[in-house]
Amino acid sequence: MDSHAAAVRPAFSAMKVLELARCAILVLRREDGIIVSANPSAEKLFGRGPGELDEVPVTSLLPEWKMQTTTGVAGAANEPAGDPDVFHTRGQWVGGHSFTVEVGFGGSGRDPYVVLTIRELRDHEGGTAELQNLVSLLNATLESTADGLLVVGVDGRITGINANFASMWRIPRTMLATHDDQAVIDLVVEQLEEPDAFLAKVRELYDQPQAESLDVLEFKDGRVFERFSRPQMIGDRIVGRVWSFRDVTAKRQAEVKADQAMRDLAKRADDLRRLAFTDPLTGLGNRALFNEELRRACSSGGPQHAALLLLDLDDFKEVNDVYGHQSGDRMLIELARRIRGVIRNDDIVARIGGDEFVVIIPDGCDADSIAERLVDLSRRPIDVGGVQITPSLSIGIARSGTDCPGRDSGEDLLRRADIAMYAAKAAGKSRFVSFQPEMMSKLIERAALQENLRKALATGAVVPFYQVVVARSGEVVQLEALARWQHEGKLRLPSDFISHAESTGLIRDLGAAMLTKACTDMSGWLAEDAGRSIAINVSGLEIRDTEYAGSVLRILQTAGVDPGQLVLEVTESVFLGEETEVITQLAELRRRGVKISVDDFGTGYSSFGRLHELPVDAVKLDKSFTRLITGGAYHSPIMVSMVDMAHNLGMAVTAEGIETNEQADYLNRIGCDYRQGYLYGRPQALRDVQAALPYLTKKGRRLPPG
Repeated sequence: MDSHAAAVRPAFSAMKVLELARCAILVLRREDGIIVSANPSAEKLFGRGPGELDEVPVTSLLPEWKMQTTTGVAGAANEPAGDPDVFHTRGQWVGGHSFTVEVGFGGSGRDPYVVLTIRELRDHEGGTAELQNLVSLLNATLESTADGLLVVGVDGRITGINANFASMWRIPRTMLATHDDQAVIDLVVEQLEEPDAFLAKVRELYDQPQAESLDVLEFKDGRVFERFSRPQMIGDRIVGRVWSFRDVTAKRQAEVKADQAMRDLAKRADDLRRLAFTDPLTGLGNRALFNEELRRACSSGGPQHAALLLLDLDDFKEVNDVYGHQSGDRMLIELARRIRGVIRNDDIVARIGGDEFVVIIPDGCDADSIAERLVDLSRRPIDVGGVQITPSLSIGIARSGTDCPGRDSGEDLLRRADIAMYAAKAAGKSRFVSFQPEMMSKLIERAALQENLRKALATGAVVPFYQVVVARSGEVVQLEALARWQHEGKLRLPSDFISHAESTGLIRDLGAAMLTKACTDMSGWLAEDAGRSIAINVSGLEIRDTEYAGSVLRILQTAGVDPGQLVLEVTESVFLGEETEVITQLAELRRRGVKISVDDFGTGYSSFGRLHELPVDAVKLDKSFTRLITGGAYHSPIMVSMVDMAHNLGMAVTAEGIETNEQADYLNRIGCDYRQGYLYGRPQALRDVQAALPYLTKKGRRLPPG
């Protein structure tokens, strides 16, 4: 057991009697001023709980108290109260405010312990009780705020704190009780991320006593405080500085999260925009990017003019059909890489369709040079799954402000580039063509022609003219129906509009209309003689329709014409493709009695050896052979061979384009079955041919030559 404690136990037993004393009593060690015992009145006076004053320095309660242990003399900064062992001094409340107390000192210089009796001087200097109430109210207010408050005097010493300050800065109560300001500052500083900046701000404010400050403190553990400081004033006099600390960690974290969320949203927006403007296969821009950049290029104005290059892969469908779509994709990816290697940094490249690319040159410079390099690069073979494929590009070039006068829109520029690109394809592909204004004029004219043709079909303005076909006997046995279109005051021949009908899909309507009208017009003439027939030209596009045979048979049935009296004239080209549907349709019609004739025979690509495989009943020698017959001594082994071969295959032969008797005589001698041409009559309108037919087909009437 501690020897000093054993020595004083009898004295402390006496103290038990004094526990009910209203006077505050403290017992402390003389050597270091540490309190070893305090009665309840002392704890109440200084705002402490039971046992909280044990082992606490007396200076935490009486900050101005001084003790000279060598002489045994105790004192305070205030003057003695009259009795040398009684002093008036300042007592320190736990919350930081002070009050005046009277201290009685007991114990000789030889005793190791000192006994202090303390009472508050409530009437000291008058109005103390009212002042104390105000101070208590102020302290209660300070303790109720969520901020941590620190009050420092002009001398730099801490004069007051509230409980939140200690809690926020995690300062132990025992440290506060020592009133060791430096220890408190050290504890504060070591928690901060930037302690030097913290101390620099403190020094700056003490160098400028009237300044106010608001800044942010960041802690090593992630907490964030707002620090506000302003001078403490009594009247016009600065007596210290008040520091207010607010924990804004949650707010800062929310702000950080909000900022991160905004950054994430911005990144996501960028990613979405990039995806929205990127072709997923090639990594180039897509149509959306192209539209935006083209609009910007056309609206920029200035002396420079934008150029647009429209690139289209020639025969790309065949690559997909032969090698597969995956190989086609590889080709597109490689072409995209090559295009990127040619264009400049400021140029825009995009893929806007399956095999279509565009390049926008904002300043319009070097458009021809770039197009030429692109065409050359495209001709280099591409390895596609071990197969070397050599692609080709057709490129159309259009320039804003130069191709056509006036302000351009992106749509106008793209349309002109498209026209130029198709001109490049028509010129042989694997080349570039710049748009010329006359291209647009021709396109407008062609479009107008197509629209007028559509209206003409709807109104019945396209009608058949009829030309006679005579047998070797000179008898008229067939009429060929030839389409004529009365348009803008002149009669248009099939060469003027058939290609437009085919390109617009109107050819099916046109063919059906001609067949219906011819059968209706000539049904009576055909009914007079089963040996008579009506011939009509048919486009390969019509026959590819799986319903074609059925449609023809329905028209014949409606008009009352026997299928055996219809001859469909087709060109050799319809047999060149791989479409089995053409053969199927023609075979079905032949099975029902319809005759099939090969028109313009000898000018196409079909071989004589293949004729016997085709569903064909007759051939019509092209007029180019007939024109070679210039006199009675003319002889053509080729024509003789063709006629003989056709006869050997069981086919009839018709010669067309006959204009002279010499031509007719020769063709008759080599065995042609039927003859047709201006010698026997030009194509005539229905009313004219109806007027001539009774004479031409009168029994015994023959047309020359015999």
